[in-house]
Amino acid sequence: MKIFLSLICLVILSSCSCSKEEKTYSPTEMWFIAQKADPSIILVPITDTEKRILCENYPTDGCIEGSGKRILVSKVELITIQYESVQQARAAAFHLDQWYAGNWIFDDVTNEPVLESFIQKVFDAKRPASVTE
Repeated sequence: MKIFLSLICLVILSSCSCSKEEKTYSPTEMWFIAQKADPSIILVPITDTEKRILCENYPTDGCIEGSGKRILVSKVELITIQYESVQQARAAAFHLDQWYAGNWIFDDVTNEPVLESFIQKVFDAKRPASVTE
C-alpha cells in the first residue's frame, strides 16, 4: 500500500510544472476584466477606416486579424491588439516600446499616466526589457 501511495504522489508531483506560464486571454475575457475594474469604459466604434487597428501596422508575427480595438478609459483611447501567444505579444511590445499582458499588446500607452496606471493595475501589464523577458 505504501508503494502504491508513493507512486501516486510521484506521478502527481512530476505532472506539476514549476515554471510560471503567462495566461492568454480571449477578447471577451479581456473586456470583462476591464469592465469589472472600470464599468465606465467604452468600446469606441470605428467608422473611419483610418482609425482601424490593423495587423499590417504592427509586428505581424502572430497578430490576429480583426482583433484591434480602441477602448475609452477616462476619456483617453487605449489601443489593444491580440496575438496568438504571449511570446509574440511580448516581442511586439518590445519592438514598439510599449506594454503587453498575456497575448495582448497595448499601444500608445507609454507616457500616458492614466493608461499606464489602468493597464498595470487591471491587467498586470509589463513593458518588456527584452524579447524574451
